[in-house]
Amino acid sequence: MANFGQSQSRARDGLLAAAPRLYKFALAITANADLAQALLRGALKSLQNRKDWREDDRDHLTEAFRRIYALWNTKLAEDPNLQKKYVPDARLFGASLLKGSLAGNAHFAKFISSLPSQQRAALYLVYGEGASYDEAADAVGLPVLGLMKCLARGHVALSHWLDTRGFSDSAARQSDLEIDPSIIRERAA
Repeated sequence: MANFGQSQSRARDGLLAAAPRLYKFALAITANADLAQALLRGALKSLQNRKDWREDDRDHLTEAFRRIYALWNTKLAEDPNLQKKYVPDARLFGASLLKGSLAGNAHFAKFISSLPSQQRAALYLVYGEGASYDEAADAVGLPVLGLMKCLARGHVALSHWLDTRGFSDSAARQSDLEIDPSIIRERAA
């Protein structure tokens, strides 16, 4: 029985240590700091009260991402216009994936926030967190193929947005955005 209690304690400690990462995920899907904090608090509270932590639980972090995403979907179901009530904060999208002119760009923040939350969640988990397709699909409640379609739609939308803003040739995109194209190729493989 002591082993069970130790695994509960380790899981709780791990979740608290991961709180900044979980908060960034919540920001990515909500585009609002207040909503993100509320989602994080709700998810951590529900996970800290969990009594069935086991030593062999594969990934407590994936469960936390799943809870945050589920809470967000619940809030959206309660108020479908919730996301439209808030202006996205450009500082929320100074992402680690994008550097250069788009980091902190208000137009880019507005574009990202206009994507469906499932696409934002998928893009953030795979590219921002480095989650595997399996982990990301599990967190957003999709089969892996569905996640891949979601990512592809996000790529197409981003490509179109960049093209309409003069980033049409790949050399200009690479030099200005400093995106490593191998990231996308590795994820697609």
